[in-house]
Amino acid sequence: MSGRAPLGYSLPVDAAGWTALGLAAVLALVALSAARRSVRVPLRLWVALWAAAAAGASAFWILHYLRGGPRIIDASSYWLEARAMSHGLLAWDIEPPTASVRGRFLIASADGGRLGVIFPPGWPAVLALGFALGAPLAVGPVLGAALVAVTAWLARELSGRDEPARIAAVLSAGCACLRYHTADTMSHGLSALCLTTSLVLGLHAARTSGPRSSMAWAGCGLAAGWLLATRPASFLPLVAIGALLVLVSCHDARRVLRTAPPVAAALLAGLALPALLLVVHQHAVTGRWLASSQSAYYLLADGPPGCFRYGFGKGIGCLAEHEPYVRSVLPEGHGLRSALITAGRRLHLHLSDVANTEPLWLLVPLGAWLQRRDRRVAVIALTPLAMLVAYAPFYFDGSYPGGGARFLADGIPVEHAVVAIAVASIARLSEGARALGELRALAVLAALMALGFAVRTSREHASLRERDGGRPLFEPRVVAAAGVSSGLLLVDGDHAFNLAHDPAARDASRALVVARARGDDRDRLLWERLGRPRAYRYRMDPWAAPPVPASLQPWSPPHAAAVWRFEGEAEWPPLAQSGGYAAPAWLAPGGCVSSGIALGMIRSGDEPMCVTVEVPWPGPGEWEVSVRMVTGERASVRARLQGEARWVESRGDEPAPERAPDGRRCVRMPSIRAQGTGQSGRLTVCSEEAWSALDAVEVRRSTPQ
Repeated sequence: MSGRAPLGYSLPVDAAGWTALGLAAVLALVALSAARRSVRVPLRLWVALWAAAAAGASAFWILHYLRGGPRIIDASSYWLEARAMSHGLLAWDIEPPTASVRGRFLIASADGGRLGVIFPPGWPAVLALGFALGAPLAVGPVLGAALVAVTAWLARELSGRDEPARIAAVLSAGCACLRYHTADTMSHGLSALCLTTSLVLGLHAARTSGPRSSMAWAGCGLAAGWLLATRPASFLPLVAIGALLVLVSCHDARRVLRTAPPVAAALLAGLALPALLLVVHQHAVTGRWLASSQSAYYLLADGPPGCFRYGFGKGIGCLAEHEPYVRSVLPEGHGLRSALITAGRRLHLHLSDVANTEPLWLLVPLGAWLQRRDRRVAVIALTPLAMLVAYAPFYFDGSYPGGGARFLADGIPVEHAVVAIAVASIARLSEGARALGELRALAVLAALMALGFAVRTSREHASLRERDGGRPLFEPRVVAAAGVSSGLLLVDGDHAFNLAHDPAARDASRALVVARARGDDRDRLLWERLGRPRAYRYRMDPWAAPPVPASLQPWSPPHAAAVWRFEGEAEWPPLAQSGGYAAPAWLAPGGCVSSGIALGMIRSGDEPMCVTVEVPWPGPGEWEVSVRMVTGERASVRARLQGEARWVESRGDEPAPERAPDGRRCVRMPSIRAQGTGQSGRLTVCSEEAWSALDAVEVRRSTPQ
């Protein structure tokens, strides 16, 4: 994901930015008049008030910037995964035509009979609680409130004083990056909470003893394990920082050795459940133990083969998902140069993520230096560096407007605690008349954060709001307003499908079954297999100028024809691929390419490029299957149905009666006869051309020979 807004400072671009600018002015006046006053509100009440403010601000982000629903493709995928988990499903059964539900960030089993979302289960499991309660979008604001509390606790635990805890609460509530990550259904809000909670419980357990210490260690392990089940790469810096904290806090080696076994047992006890959830989820989605669902997905959905790896070397960098970035940053693979460029991009964005403007980030190293006698603070301050190192082996920067340097966002609350210690230390540097004072320090910090949001980061959040038509690509209110609660609903695109589809809705007479509008005979076949229910089409064109608003329209299939046509591009990701990779290919409309899109087949090795796709049988009986390809001038292609011994081949020296608009040959391969004994067959198509494309598969009743 990319597409960040231009960086720099400017006047606000929306009402929220101008409001923040006015608030900054008011806070500046408060700072001028506060003198050396201190905050007299009890710490717990102070934290509770700012936690409520953070929850309210995150809810505002949902309404104002997200406009009522998830906006990023990852967020919509988490949404679908959480909805499935609310029904107790880690993966779910699907029936032909499976291309009506398969798509981006979804992985099908080898036989195409089950489907699951590729992302780790930690965050969807929490979001599923919101689905169970009927309010999934409320989960993020609750996490935002919890982040305020745990950040204040960490500052209090490190400093031993209330002032840093109060400042940390203000920092957490006023951080625009955290407001986004606790509004959209992304995993970073929960990851930040898990990482911070694990650290603060570990620090607390280290200075206590007895049952309370054991419970704290178990809680530390549980939070760390849930981080592992949410974002495994973020678990690595937590382990590193935790190990460093043990080393710098080790004053009595005998005591450490004596307490190590029970501490390890408590940590492992807490870690076990979320780790088990992760392992079981990956098995449910991939069908293999200790397999990575994301790696398995990219082996099917992208290329060159092995492009999605955590590490360094040639061949890293997926061209279907991230081609512009890969071509410009790592054309020779992922090495030192590309790692430094990517890390630099992440760090540049992260500097303004912490407190809405880059200069305030300097308080992180300043806080570590001011508290240099307490080596724990210095270690905690290394968290952003540890996050930077942990994500360096991942080649893509993964940033977008509003989300900032999201791979580093998990450590923001820890940085807030260090910044709070720095500000509190500055406020107490002098006991004389020049002392800044706690209330004045708070007002100055809040004013600078509000000003930073107004002139620096509000533009990026506004950019996120306006992208893709300025609204979620599926809005339940449109369906509810039409009074539709059952039948078949066809939607366009991955975002809309992820937001609308319910894996538990399978009976169109009782529930609304949501599928992808493929624009071919898959739509008709699905409609017939569901019992010909009332059907609707959800339409929204976010790229029109101006964008076409969402609407719900009745749908009925076109009249049945003798030939059932199944477009090739609907089969991405394919059921299998080898010798290269497949990706949707946009071709100029006209000629033999009916829709202007085909399933591109890019060869990347010495072996032929092969893809395996589904052929839905319209019914039992004998069928003839023909494959329509777009190839180079002298390319040869071959195809075979699973279970058939022979290949059919189209040679490159055959005349091409039709051509694509770009001059490539359009080939209709010889028919393959097959018995439709089940609901679908498997077709493998191979090409030795550097580039070719599967345009469509056509199925017709077999005629007697």
